[in-house]
Amino acid sequence: MLNFFHTNRAFLYPFLAIQLIAMSVLLLFEKAQIHLFINQFHSLFFDIFFKLVTHLGDGLLVILVGIIFLLIRLKYGLMVLTSYAATGIFVQLLKISVFSQIKRPLGFFEDQSLIHWVEGVTVHANQSFPSGHATSAFALFFTLCLISKNNYLKFACFVLAALVAFSRVYLSQHFLIDIVVGSLIGFTGAFFFFNYFNALKSNRFSKPLFEKQ
Repeated sequence: MLNFFHTNRAFLYPFLAIQLIAMSVLLLFEKAQIHLFINQFHSLFFDIFFKLVTHLGDGLLVILVGIIFLLIRLKYGLMVLTSYAATGIFVQLLKISVFSQIKRPLGFFEDQSLIHWVEGVTVHANQSFPSGHATSAFALFFTLCLISKNNYLKFACFVLAALVAFSRVYLSQHFLIDIVVGSLIGFTGAFFFFNYFNALKSNRFSKPLFEKQ
């Protein structure tokens, strides 16, 4: 385990630090207070930036990346696709059957003038917890981190995952607690399926999906 932390320190250390800070903030303040505080820091540049960045957590992109990796090495593609699918299904079950009544900022705040809404973003009102985009982003980018051998790429994976998660709060699609839990679910799924497929003994999983005979 120590070797695992050392090998992936470029992702794990900042991830754990951010999680601890976020959880401390959540213990000290109400989610509405946190959201209003974050929401006051906005600009046209960040409106455009986060409107684009948030799409890195879209399911179609994750599936595309997974298919590309299938053509490189079967187990890499399966790591990406299964971690995305499993965590995504789990999150949707939580949203629909357990936390369906939890409102997003649009449904939570009665005075909509309190919020800076980003033009061109279709916001939703219900099923806020947990964040599906944060889950998908961390499932994808932590898997890519585990596959990569380069510390700079590992850190880049963390930055991209964190930006996607934060974009959901910036765009007022979610509260901070939604992305914290979503990121943990995605992280856990990526960790589990990476180890699961690496434990398989068949050499077939180390080859491309369509290997030339």
